[in-house]
Amino acid sequence: MDVQEIKANRKGTPGGGSVADWIAARGPSFTEADLTEALDDQMRASGTVSLSARDRSFWDSNAGINAAKADVAAAAAKNIVSVLASDSAALTAEELAKKLKLSSSTIRHYKSAGRLYSYERHGKLHFPLWQFAADTGQALPGLSAVLAALPRDAHPQTIAGFFQTPQPDLVIDGEASSAKEWLESGGDPDPVVSIANDVSFGF
Repeated sequence: MDVQEIKANRKGTPGGGSVADWIAARGPSFTEADLTEALDDQMRASGTVSLSARDRSFWDSNAGINAAKADVAAAAAKNIVSVLASDSAALTAEELAKKLKLSSSTIRHYKSAGRLYSYERHGKLHFPLWQFAADTGQALPGLSAVLAALPRDAHPQTIAGFFQTPQPDLVIDGEASSAKEWLESGGDPDPVVSIANDVSFGF
């Protein structure tokens, strides 16, 4: 949800209305109940974006939100939507096991071995879909090597941002590509690992 859209909705301009109206019109993957739960979580977290200083630095550089320039409330709202979007683009261990035709215990083993990335929310593991190749449905080639180079305690949005943000050193057909696109196309994982090590050094 764009901040300008939020402001327009408040003023009752075209496209305005309630959150329920917006969800009905736009059809996002999250529900009004999901948004309410996220808002409750945000309030319990003291009403600020719950990223550490080092995650915030990465987030400011890659997410288009700069705390020095954006209103804190608007940034928090945008962060809530980002979290919801991330969760809606993730599968539980059971859902992923069904998708890959594996047992849930195998999925958890892959997670423990660093072959898959997951984060925990509301007591459940979430496995983001960005780590799987669109054509095969399997984990990105070289994923485990890249995950091993990234900080283990980085926020899930930091990890997602790393894999999905175009990097100037990863060029495909003359265009900067993301780590996901690079690995998905069969690119050598080593340059991605090198960038991940730089990120870890910054932490």
